Amino acid sequence: MTSVLTPAEVFPPGDYLRDELEERGWTAKEFAEILGRPAQVVSEILNGHKQIMPETALAFAEALGTSAELWTNLQTKFNLHEAKALRPTVTDVTRRSLLRSRVPVAELRQRGWLPDSDDLDVLEPAVKDLLGISNLSEEPLFLVAARRTNTTASFSVQQTAWLAQLRRVAQDRRVSNLDTERVRNLAEDLVHRIHDPTDLSQLEQWLAEVGVVLVTLLPLKSSKLDGAVMILESGVPVIGLTSRGDRMDSYVFTLLHELAHICLGHLETGAVRTDEDIVSATGLDDVEEAANRQAANWILSEETAMPEGRPSLGTILQLAHRHRIHPSFVIGRMQRERQDWGLLRGSIPRVRSHVTAES
Repeated sequence: MTSVLTPAEVFPPGDYLRDELEERGWTAKEFAEILGRPAQVVSEILNGHKQIMPETALAFAEALGTSAELWTNLQTKFNLHEAKALRPTVTDVTRRSLLRSRVPVAELRQRGWLPDSDDLDVLEPAVKDLLGISNLSEEPLFLVAARRTNTTASFSVQQTAWLAQLRRVAQDRRVSNLDTERVRNLAEDLVHRIHDPTDLSQLEQWLAEVGVVLVTLLPLKSSKLDGAVMILESGVPVIGLTSRGDRMDSYVFTLLHELAHICLGHLETGAVRTDEDIVSATGLDDVEEAANRQAANWILSEETAMPEGRPSLGTILQLAHRHRIHPSFVIGRMQRERQDWGLLRGSIPRVRSHVTAES
């Protein structure tokens, strides 16, 4: 008989051995003599009371001219079949794996975003509530534009969880009715209001007055996320900032980037997309590029000439004074244009000690 077996159905290895012996006209006793084993061993295998171990599989292969793998595979497949028959369709292993494919459970428990429990009957409804879904196989829905490093990829589980928590925190905030014209006026004037880092504490109030919720929510590990703007079901726009990098220029630039999405009507028109096929050579789609350009212009117009070479701090201070902005915004602009991230890096203030950040 053939030495390769691909059974149409799973059956005990003893059934296949019985067929082999019948084809050769051997009795179980004769086969035991060939193997040099007690007849009881062969009888127990034939009746499914004893498993075929590797040493036995080698002996069967020598006696029957098959491969040892034939017998070990038969035994393994039968064992798995028997184990599956006793196992529930959805196991705790399946449930735990599915949970972690949706959110970073351990980190969310540590942050207090999920209950500090291992009980799946506690965790599953908590995750569904966070994501706003009724079934863990569903995809959470957000009307959102996000400023992030991995622009060509779908939202990661860390980014999705962060967006969900942003939505949850923002739902309790109260702001004035949205006034897009006042939002634009604020965005145009924002860098002129920020004379030093202490002024950052007023950002939430300034945005609330024009109808926008602002939340600083510390990032999750490996989230590669700077900020996002989303529209709640109530129609209220929400801007979330991670303060990643803890730099005043980046924090304010991201805020202006998200304000640009609101002012340019990107979320209203459905222009926000994440399809890889619309990503340009810069790694950003046209909507993100437009928001970046608008944010940069609100800080310093494109026509503003930057100093040649590697400028001194004095030159930076003069330029900042001329345009009535904090020097960190000039340094940030030059760093981005020249990809020189070490340029006067120590002169840029930190952010987190001046804003109220949700943990």
